[in-house]
Formats: sequence, C-alpha cells, structure tokens
Amino acid sequence: MRYIVTLNNVKRSELERLGFRAIDLSVLREKKLNIPLTFVINNQAFEDFLAENGLKAKVQRIYEKKEDAQAYKEVVELFEKAVLPKELEEELFEAYESLAIDPGATANKIVSEWDYPLVTFYRSPSYLLSTEDTEGFFQSIRGKDVLVNALKKVWASFFIPESVKYRKRANISDSFSTGVLVQKVKRMDKSAVAYSCSDFDENTIVVKSFSGLQDFGVEHEILGKDYHEVDADTLMITKAEINVQEYSLVKNLETDELVKHELGEQGSRQKLDDKQIYEVARVTKRAKSFIGKNLKLYLGVRDAYTYVCLASRMVAEPKKIEEEKEEIEVGVDEKGRKVVEEKEEVITAEEKGGEPLEMPKIISKKEALEEVAKEEAEKIPEEVETLKVVETPEKLEEELKEKEEELDEELEKDIEFLEEIEKEEAEVEEKVEEEVNLLEEVMKIKEVLEKMEEHALNENKEAYAQHTKKLKEMIARLKED
Repeated sequence: MRYIVTLNNVKRSELERLGFRAIDLSVLREKKLNIPLTFVINNQAFEDFLAENGLKAKVQRIYEKKEDAQAYKEVVELFEKAVLPKELEEELFEAYESLAIDPGATANKIVSEWDYPLVTFYRSPSYLLSTEDTEGFFQSIRGKDVLVNALKKVWASFFIPESVKYRKRANISDSFSTGVLVQKVKRMDKSAVAYSCSDFDENTIVVKSFSGLQDFGVEHEILGKDYHEVDADTLMITKAEINVQEYSLVKNLETDELVKHELGEQGSRQKLDDKQIYEVARVTKRAKSFIGKNLKLYLGVRDAYTYVCLASRMVAEPKKIEEEKEEIEVGVDEKGRKVVEEKEEVITAEEKGGEPLEMPKIISKKEALEEVAKEEAEKIPEEVETLKVVETPEKLEEELKEKEEELDEELEKDIEFLEEIEKEEAEVEEKVEEEVNLLEEVMKIKEVLEKMEEHALNENKEAYAQHTKKLKEMIARLKED
C-alpha cells in the first residue's frame, strides 16, 4: 500500500514518514507487549492531501493575515471542505474494515459480515511533543464518513495555536512530517496513565488509575484518579492514594459518543488492585528499557489483560520561576519629614530544562528477588540488636530463626506471585499474536476477492477459477487454525 502501514510492518528507519509515536509503539509490539490492532497513515498521505486541495499556500496566506486563533478556525473550515485523494480513501477504508475482526470468528463470518469497528486516532509527528500533549487525539470513531472527518481533524490539529507556539519555541520548521495512528478500541473497564519516572526521582514509577475510558480529547480531565508510586527496582508499591472519582467516561451504545457515568459509592473504591498496579508498573519498566527513554504510557485494563494504547516520550520543558524583589527607598517630604517607601516587584523568568536523566539500571526479576533477599538478610542483625535483652543465647537464636523463616515465607510468596504474572502474560501475548496473524490473513482474502471481482467483470473465467480455488484454500486454512 502507498499510504497505509500495519504496525507489525513499521521500520525504525521510517521516522520521517511515520513519526515517533508510531515507531515507539511498533517497537513495543515487536517486544511482545499487548498492543491493540493498529495501522499507521504515513506522511505521504498528508502531503498528497495538502497538494490535491492546494492547502499549503492557502494556510500560509491565512497565517500571514490573521492572528493564530482566528487563523486556526479558517484552517479547520478549509480542511473540512477538502477531499482525500481517491487512492488514499480506498486504502483507508480497506485497512479500517480489516480491523473488524473478533477473536474466534469463523472464516465465513470474516468474509461475509463486515461491521465497522470503533477506533481511536493519535497524531504521530516526526518531532517530539510535550509530555502532556493530547492534541489530535480522537476517541470513539465509527463509520467511513466519521473516519474521514476525524483524519482531517487530526491533520488540522497541527495548526491549533498551542501547537504553532510549541513549534516556534522549539525551533521546529513548519515543513514537518507526521504519521497518524488508527487503533481498534478494546473493551476496557479501567484505564491508567503511567510515567517511567517521577518529577523528583528517576527511580520511581508513577501510576494514575481510574474507572472507564481515557479522558483525553474531552473538555475536563477526570478528577479523583488513584495515585501510586512504585519502586522501579523492586516493583514494590511505596505510596498509595485512593481518591474519590465522581464519574467515568463510557461509550453510549446507541450514538457511540462518550458520556459521563456517575459512579456513586463505587467511585471511592480502589480502581486497580495492587496486582494490576504491579503489572502496569512492570509493563512501564519494560517499555522504558526497550525504547531507552523515559515514557508516559496510556493503558487500558480489563481483568488480567493490560494493553498499551500509546507511548509518548517524556520531554523536559522550561519551568517558570517567580522571584519577589523588594526595594526600600528613604526620602524627605515637603515638610522635611522622613518618608519610607517600599516597592515590590515580581520577576518572572524561564528555567531551561536540564539534561536528560540517565537511564537507571534495569534488572531482571531474578536479580530483583536476590536484591530483596539480600536487603532483608542485612536487616536481621539490626533488628536483633533492638530486641528486648534476653537471659539466654538459646532464646536469641530461636527468635532469629523465626525471623529467617518469616522472610523465607515472604520471599516464596513473592516468587509464586511473579510466576503467576508471567504465566498470564504468556497467555495474553499468544492471544494478541493470533489477532495480528488473523488480520494479515483477512487482508490477503480481501485482495483475492477484489481480483475475483475484476476477473468477473473482464469475463476471465480461467483466472476467476484459479482465484476461487485459492480463496477456498485460504478459508480452509483459517478454519483449521
């Protein structure tokens, strides 16, 4: 395809065509993290869209004459009226329909029943965005017309005043390139955002969890998210704040729109249990080790399944510093009396972001367990010293032995817990791999069907018969699988 690339076919060398977010998500998918079915619209699609509608020159003229806010409104109007190149539209619809796969579906259903899937759009430029940037994110998209409009809105989002100012501050040229991620929506009960480091500690993973769908692309951020800090070495929870969430975002089954759902008493409960928090932190740690950069992950959780929807690199930005400056002036008034005048001035400056933090040591599960055991063993003499003085050495030895047994039991429980997580992870990865393989097979079947239709129109019976035989073989293979 000229414009569409499936996530498993993305190459790291295609940064200029597909953007950072697409490249990073493909790396995580390659490393067997659970990624929903996704395809990428490349920069060539954006360039051809602009060229076919003569938009580059029009946009430039608008920004020469208008302020950023008014200019953006006119750009949106231009994009809405513009049309996609015919080849791009055909490829987009074909890739979109190919996402309409349910695990376990029969071959006959795959070929004959095409229901439009629900998707999310993410923009993926070839330059790094700010850590909290969610412009150009659109959720709950279904249907071909809505799909096309959403794509045009993603492209138009690069001309939002905040995006224009960000590129100016970062000295990024207006001749940038971008990809667009289109991702099938998985059914999620809970969501989370995770940071591979905190603002103050490189070795602390921060997890914010909440009920319902992600809250990007909505007017107000969801309040009352649970907050957890996790030690990046041991993956132990070091801080937990369970907050009250008044409502969640859910999909209206009739309109596909995101609506508020009052949580009531349920909103005061812990959103993700400790086991799920551990899994989110573990996935975040792995993602950071694979990309080699600090990341903000957007995740969806359902039971034992944890999906990474998007990975954004964390970018240090200038911080505003306010300093109060006081001055005291002493003078004399007209009558010769001493006058004291105080002046106060607030000076605002920008502090440049520091150098990127160095990568912390990433250790394996076995190494983490060994370090925990070592630390606990080292604590034993200290704790023994604080014990109440006993009359006999035998009593001291007995207490020491009991303490060691308790530590052994705790360590054994930790090992069992980690083994259970690994088993669940293997099952999830196998299921995701099956979905990806199924998607590829369906796209091949669609190509054969298109060729059969072409042969039928040209009355080429021999070629039609050959492709009919090929189609039957492919369907039979799907049934066997």
